[in-house]
Amino acid sequence: MTNVIIIFIHLLAAGTALGSLLYCLKVYLPVVEKGQTERDENSPAYKMLDLLAPTVFASLLILIGTGVYYLLENYSAQVGLKPGYYNLFGTKMVFVAGAFFTSMYVTFSLRIHISDLDLSPENKKRVPETLRKMIGLSKMTMWMVAIALFLGIWLARY
Repeated sequence: MTNVIIIFIHLLAAGTALGSLLYCLKVYLPVVEKGQTERDENSPAYKMLDLLAPTVFASLLILIGTGVYYLLENYSAQVGLKPGYYNLFGTKMVFVAGAFFTSMYVTFSLRIHISDLDLSPENKKRVPETLRKMIGLSKMTMWMVAIALFLGIWLARY
């Protein structure tokens, strides 16, 4: 029963991370920025990324936590796995680590450049460039999460 709950939470976090990234970056952002020429701290892109970045980071933390817990709980069942399992698993972990660290950089570094403009107004001229970086890294995170999710589904065959 514990495995079912852990897998459910794991899949729920994966769906939240990938779904929110897909919706915000591929559906919402292109619609709200249609006709907008410049991004600033009041633009819809920043408002969206201000909410998206911590959500994705929290989902990735939950994914990593439930994945590690599942592995520790079922370590004895991993003796008879087919050849190639650990190769795919290692590849998946590379994408998970990449998604985690890019999400952490966007959440805790780039977001702060814009959110503390009251304390450091000299950052105001860097806002469009920072938003461009945030969107680019969020898209990269989206692809890494999608590939890791695909590899996770593939690993379920073993």
